[in-house]
Amino acid sequence: MEKLAPEERQQIILDLLQAEGKVLAMDLAARLNTTEATIRRDLRYLSDHSLCKRIHGGALAQSAIIATPLERKSISSDEKNALAIAALRLIKNNQVIFLDASTTHLLLAGLLPRDKNLTVVTNSVSIATRLLEHSGIRTIVLGGELNPLIGGAVDSKAIQELAIFKFDLALVGVCSWSSESGFSAVDYQDAQFKRTLIDRAGEIAVLCTQDKIDKYAPYKIMDTKDIDHLILYTTSNTQLEKQVTDAGGLVLYNE
Repeated sequence: MEKLAPEERQQIILDLLQAEGKVLAMDLAARLNTTEATIRRDLRYLSDHSLCKRIHGGALAQSAIIATPLERKSISSDEKNALAIAALRLIKNNQVIFLDASTTHLLLAGLLPRDKNLTVVTNSVSIATRLLEHSGIRTIVLGGELNPLIGGAVDSKAIQELAIFKFDLALVGVCSWSSESGFSAVDYQDAQFKRTLIDRAGEIAVLCTQDKIDKYAPYKIMDTKDIDHLILYTTSNTQLEKQVTDAGGLVLYNE
């Protein structure tokens, strides 16, 4: 391949980002017959112009960037309410349930049926406070230091306290999901907490808002095949449903 002008390289990089969502400097250097230093300069230029998000060793497409916790609070409450309502069908009498710190799970906590005998464990003070409205629900809050970015406790003390429980159902909060790479988190300690939670659960459910689909986060939580219920706010999508069911998951559509 003959030497490309910077704008030609950068356009190729943008095309690859649009197609793949993520690029690595090492791969780009080999593909474009140039040095990694040159590619890093290209990525810096694209990032400075808000055309990509630089990460260690490469870049993400703007569309693949995960919303911050503050930005996630602004996501349509209609979408989150629909997910919470769909999750009610998973709740059965006499279950021990874990509600991970999540704004969607906070809505679910307020919708839990009053006619069922439930024990709910959570690492979120907000969720625990909401559950006080349900006198028939036994509520247990994990201890530990509250992480303001997560909205709950995910430190070593919280992880240690998880070990005494066996949950019938765990609703796990995630930061991103793709059928290929599974579920991920933006915080290392949070990912550790969630992996421990998964080990303590009979069934695992994820309520996934549209902003988290086909996004990337650095810390792996689990593969798609590891969950029992993936609830999406979407119309019927045959390709997406096949990806999830082939991996052993179940999609509950809200239509």
